[in-house]
Order: sequence, then C-alpha cells, then structure tokens
Amino acid sequence: MGDVRPDTATLPQADQAALLVPTANGSTEPDEAQLLTDLFGDPNADGVFGVAAEEVSA
Repeated sequence: MGDVRPDTATLPQADQAALLVPTANGSTEPDEAQLLTDLFGDPNADGVFGVAAEEVSA
C-alpha cells in the first residue's frame, strides 16, 4: 500500500526534516488571516497569533 510511516518520535531532527515534502496545498479558508484574528486577536509584530479570546477572558 505504500511506505510505512516511520515513528518520528524516535528519529533525529534532521531525519524528521527529510520526511517533509511540499504538498502545494493552500489554505482551506478563503480569508484565513481574518479567521485567525477573530479567534486569537491581532497578531504580534512577528505575525504570530496568541491565545484564543475565550481562554483569556475565562
């Protein structure tokens, strides 16, 4: 049926990186940035989104 997936928990990081392949898959959301902003608020200066708003107000 194809290659058996290796146990990545025991592979060295360089070997794990070698398993990564480009898929050419794009975002499944037409406006992913807005979706992430709605869920997590504005990203920081590095473009990283934070904790979900529900978790902050809890």
